[in-house]
Amino acid sequence: METKIYTITDLERDHEKIVEAAEIIRNGGLVAFPTDTVYALGASLESEEAILKLFEVKNRPKENPMNILVSRDLDMHLCIDITAPNGQFASRLIEEFWPGPLTVIMPRIIGRVPSEVTGGLLGIGVRQPDDDIARALIDEVGNPVVAPSANLSGHPSPTTGQHVIDDLNGKVDMILVGPDCKTGIESTVVDLTRDYPVIVRPGTITKEQIQEVIPRKVFEVPGDLSL
Repeated sequence: METKIYTITDLERDHEKIVEAAEIIRNGGLVAFPTDTVYALGASLESEEAILKLFEVKNRPKENPMNILVSRDLDMHLCIDITAPNGQFASRLIEEFWPGPLTVIMPRIIGRVPSEVTGGLLGIGVRQPDDDIARALIDEVGNPVVAPSANLSGHPSPTTGQHVIDDLNGKVDMILVGPDCKTGIESTVVDLTRDYPVIVRPGTITKEQIQEVIPRKVFEVPGDLSL
């Protein structure tokens, strides 16, 4: 496969590159792009074939869940059931930390989010990145995007365009190269599908910051959700 590699320096001037990338995703292709945490590899939420291709390209075990990126707070309603238990905690965290490096796991909307994305689990992780290129691309796609980190499984998460090129050139349809990622650390992931909020992967947003926002004790355990 020949991978198109575009550098994005100005969203207005490079708009046609964003449009082309979005069309690739809508048509079932894979596009790598920068976010505020690490580079992501995007696929259409509406294409089971594209989602399976993500697992294949990354050499990722199919039982490992992937998360979803949205460009607007309201788009989370397309993916997760905010009326489920702990939904009020999700709303508070989203209001406080989005856009930004916080992924919130809530029950997925069955029929809207394929079980392949969640590794068969009922919950799905959703995040709004604090990155103009990422949000412009997702906006142009017109739907939330399935987006694990843009690396081969077992390799370090990519924080520069060159990292992505080294791993995925020739394996994906397009790589959008932007500025180096702001934090360079994967997002904090909070699971709100349990009786108590649980941080399943630490990140730049700390347990103490989360505890200040929600009035229930927050626990912390290791996790493996990418991005």
